[in-house]
Amino acid sequence: MISALDGPLLMAFAAVVRHGSFSGAATELKLSKSVVSDRMRQLEERCGARLLERTTRRLRLTPTGQEVLEAAHQVTDALSNLGRRLAEARREPAGLLRVATTIDLAPQLVAPVVARMVRAWPKLRVEIVADDAAHDLLARNIDVAVRLGAPKSSTFVSRKLATLTEPIVASPALAEVLGPVTRPRDLATAPWVRHALLPAGPMRFTGPDAGEDELTPQVRVEANTGAAVLALMLAGAGVGVFPIHGLRAHLDAGRLVELCPGWIWKTVTLYALMPSRPTSNPAVDALLEMLRDEVARTGGRWGGAPQVSSENGVKLVPRS
Repeated sequence: MISALDGPLLMAFAAVVRHGSFSGAATELKLSKSVVSDRMRQLEERCGARLLERTTRRLRLTPTGQEVLEAAHQVTDALSNLGRRLAEARREPAGLLRVATTIDLAPQLVAPVVARMVRAWPKLRVEIVADDAAHDLLARNIDVAVRLGAPKSSTFVSRKLATLTEPIVASPALAEVLGPVTRPRDLATAPWVRHALLPAGPMRFTGPDAGEDELTPQVRVEANTGAAVLALMLAGAGVGVFPIHGLRAHLDAGRLVELCPGWIWKTVTLYALMPSRPTSNPAVDALLEMLRDEVARTGGRWGGAPQVSSENGVKLVPRS
């Protein structure tokens, strides 16, 4: 009598009929021909009837064999559908995803992407850790860090999202007081605002035709977050530099003006950093894909799509 335990026998039978030979079925199933033959013998014993008429040239189904074949197809189809559903479930983002980022990138980039993720995948939970200071990803169980700067050499994997410039800006009122300036060194006596995490000392600028300029800023105010630095510049506390993504809306609205047009302090990379892992994490993969889509969608802010390259020994992995 046939039972649920006879699935392997039915699968062997279906393969024999599909290929018209025991050897073809053995190749598909990665079994020896003798094992396939033995499974056919066991299945016919379970059914109490011959399922195939064998000749030297071909195999022909008996009436009972036709009935059993229909059942075998139902079993194999059910198993295939189950396998696909299980594979899809493994690919669906789920569980806890911990994302570290800076205080200004959290609302501008990471939070909007995460909001779409949790709406799309109800089994996913996300924690955003926003802090301008960099922390040990492994010690804090961080899955992905989204940051600005130059990825340092490490065993971590980095995916570049965009390349941003840092121009010199000031409030319109302060710019009017300073008068016309064409080179950064003209700002050597101006009041400056600086992020507390940046090193003190001279600042080197790059200008048109690869020109260079240097000055030691007269720092009047420091702040330990990008948001505070931006607020200070908007309020006229001093001249400063800032990645273009945070300046674009203020420049367009006239709340800030660019000084020394064409000159920038430096170019920074917007990147995602992940600990190297042997297996793929669907939630991480989805986050990276959606971050790239968000950068592309709001490309005017982020300066366009990056070129894939290798920097400082860190792997910059292209979108798959």
